[in-house]
Amino acid sequence: MARSRNKTQRRKKSQGREFSRVRARTQRMNAGVRLAFCGLMLTACAAFLAAALKPYRELQAKRADLADVEQREISVIERKDAKERELNAIETDPAYLEIIARDRLNYYKPGEHVFRIKR
Repeated sequence: MARSRNKTQRRKKSQGREFSRVRARTQRMNAGVRLAFCGLMLTACAAFLAAALKPYRELQAKRADLADVEQREISVIERKDAKERELNAIETDPAYLEIIARDRLNYYKPGEHVFRIKR
């Protein structure tokens, strides 16, 4: 009987060692799977960022173009308003019309002497 007990004990010990080997191997495999999954996720994120980079740059370029067009629009509107004010002054204000005629058309009243200084 002592012999069979020793065999049983040895078998239990070897089963315990075998179980710990399997467990260690399983843990190594799980670590490898986790590492592979992390690598796959990093690759997927990099691919997503690379795919999104071109549209983002195009969007920034469009925004810059829009800001430029808006600035030009403001400039044109200001010039148009200035021309409208000048036209309104010419049509309604005789003093302004006289100033324009004297300055641009070289008109002067009889008996006046006009001196022009060129720059």
